[in-house]
Amino acid sequence: MDENKIKRGYNIYLYYWTIFAFVLFWTINYYSNYYVKDFKSEFENIGLMISVLSFLFGFMVNINFSMIMNRMNSLRSDLAAETGRLVNLYNLSKNLGKDFSERIRELIDEYTINTLRDYSNYGVGRSVYYRMSQDLKLMEIKDDLQKMSASSFVSNLGDWEQIRERLEYLTSEKALWSFKFTTYVLGSILIILLFLNRGDIFTNALFIILSTIIVFLFLIIEDYDNLRIGDYQINISNSEQLFDLIEKERYYPEKLVRRVRLERGRVYRIGVYNEKEKQERIFKLTYTPYFGLKLDKAVYRFWRHGENGKNN
Repeated sequence: MDENKIKRGYNIYLYYWTIFAFVLFWTINYYSNYYVKDFKSEFENIGLMISVLSFLFGFMVNINFSMIMNRMNSLRSDLAAETGRLVNLYNLSKNLGKDFSERIRELIDEYTINTLRDYSNYGVGRSVYYRMSQDLKLMEIKDDLQKMSASSFVSNLGDWEQIRERLEYLTSEKALWSFKFTTYVLGSILIILLFLNRGDIFTNALFIILSTIIVFLFLIIEDYDNLRIGDYQINISNSEQLFDLIEKERYYPEKLVRRVRLERGRVYRIGVYNEKEKQERIFKLTYTPYFGLKLDKAVYRFWRHGENGKNN
């Protein structure tokens, strides 16, 4: 097999559980035909109730998705802008002395690891900005080129902090609880009404299909709200670009390994977090056909034997 072949891992999202919801509703419909009496005749206006609930549910889903998509668009724009600022900072630092450039390289690496590990808590990268500002005294300014580079560096640093603050807010922001709760209540009532409206092949099929779609909407709202879809992938891609630029091995938290492309023969840094010890160890592993086995062994050693390692 070609050693340079790239393999994509599996993405596991909440909405994948929709298939189980379909099976569940089909099972409920099948057995209720034998063990549950027909309620349709007892509710004369059930069709009207379904129509009203469908309108209200659709309206609330639209509001939720509008809020989520606005957040996603802002995240996408700011993530791209942040990556551009970090690239500029590193390139400019090369003109300001070897020690300063190496320091900026290490800080960008630390920042990228921290924000990739805990994407919904961008505040973990704030200390890196403070240290980068304090390290300005390490700049070498001996000629006009270095003066221009230093001025541009400070300007980009200020712009980056504004972008970082917006990202900190956007990644921690959630859809309004009241809107989500109302949407879930309306959807649940609608599923119940669809169940009560059963009676023939068409209404039975309607119950199964529409109930499954409602559950799908619940789950995909949660996936988007928790940043499991879309912009987390963009953040991973931007992080890979930064690691390659500063010539560091790509880092991935253990939970993301199945969501990224891994190249055979390439060394990766994999972060394994121990919930009990509240610390992370970073393992350097070469991707091979036995990569998963090596990662499992590393996780086992860290969890069972409490081996100390690099903490970030």
